[in-house]
Amino acid sequence: MSLSRRRFVQGIGAGAVGAGLAACGGGSGGSSSGGASGAAAAGDLTLTTWGSDAEIAAFQTIADRFAEAEGVTVAIENLPYDQIRTVVDRRLQADQAPDLFRVSYTDVGGYATRGALADLSGTLDESYGSEFFPPLWAAMQYDGVPVGVPHHTDTSAIAVNLDHLERAGVTSLPASLEEAWTWEEFVAVLQQLKDADLGAAPFAFNYQAFGAYRWLNTLYQAGGQVLDGEESALGSEESRRALEWTKGLYTDGLHEPSVLVRRPTYPDEIFPTGQISMIQTGDFLIPSLEAAVDGKFEWGVTYLMRDQQAAADLGGNAVVVTEGARDPEAAAAFARFLGEQEQMQYFCEQTTVIPVRNDLADAELAFTVRPDLMPVFQQQATTFPDDLVATTVLPGFPGINQALVDNLDEYLGDPGSSTDEVVERLSADVESAVQQG
Repeated sequence: MSLSRRRFVQGIGAGAVGAGLAACGGGSGGSSSGGASGAAAAGDLTLTTWGSDAEIAAFQTIADRFAEAEGVTVAIENLPYDQIRTVVDRRLQADQAPDLFRVSYTDVGGYATRGALADLSGTLDESYGSEFFPPLWAAMQYDGVPVGVPHHTDTSAIAVNLDHLERAGVTSLPASLEEAWTWEEFVAVLQQLKDADLGAAPFAFNYQAFGAYRWLNTLYQAGGQVLDGEESALGSEESRRALEWTKGLYTDGLHEPSVLVRRPTYPDEIFPTGQISMIQTGDFLIPSLEAAVDGKFEWGVTYLMRDQQAAADLGGNAVVVTEGARDPEAAAAFARFLGEQEQMQYFCEQTTVIPVRNDLADAELAFTVRPDLMPVFQQQATTFPDDLVATTVLPGFPGINQALVDNLDEYLGDPGSSTDEVVERLSADVESAVQQG
């Protein structure tokens, strides 16, 4: 476990992130979570977030600790993941911003360029950033000042219904990154599941809503990339191959057809019912998956599939203070509190995500739910491509992500859609996002 976290720090590509930030400022990679809506009670401060039950409970415990220590209450407002950005944006425009909000690393740069985030340099001493993994602290910088506090990271792997695999004759799972299924091997396993007639779709990706950027895992596995300078690189042979391979899972009946990009149909909500045999999912969903499966079947995880290389999304979230916070000093103090060693360790152990403090890099964390699964995610987190990390920190990355949302849904859902047409639209939208960013 400790080794994989050290490799994560080394493999994340600090140089690539630094180069991206030096050119454009911005954020980093992101994650997604489902989560039910819920209004916050009144408090001295409000933290607007999305989250699973485990995440919201952990936030509340830390808020209670902060209230006891500082005498400042923090109301936790929980919104559905597919609404969080819309609601926060609307409130920012109406000068009704929350004091703090949780934000994917992918979106930090976009909010910073709009002047929505507070400059925290007056409340964080110069050495503060040395406590965090360098790439993620770099992702918190805009115009040379910190605009947020890194909170955690996470990534994707494949959750598998072990009962289904056994019934389909799949006798073992890859035991290491080096043994991860190739695309061809993965498709063969999906075909076995389909042929076994289990009454379940073989597989589903987690591309929903603002998680559309996770398709970039597939692009980089194929050896492709998003940009060549400020121009789209999505017209490459590797990009077309990645698009057509993904679409082929739908047209060949190997992917659950109702799980697309725009629809709020989340594979982690279907998997526990036994109607999908395998899903791509994040480590932060382990608690909710374990609770929902509730012993109905045995399940585990294995590594993402690979092609020309292994590749995974840089996930995780930061906490930012808004420019319109009612009490900026108290809001910054709560952000600092969330980033403290004790609070970060507690949050990560309760929610099965990876801490981003240097003093926790070698810690043996006591994950409260399915600790046996976490080493797979921690090892997968060493496969973040440098170029992908550099791209996700660009201020224009939210626009790139939106381009994926706008174009992938129709392409994957319509058997007659054209790869040439989606490449043309995607390329134009991506270049526009970069220029506007």
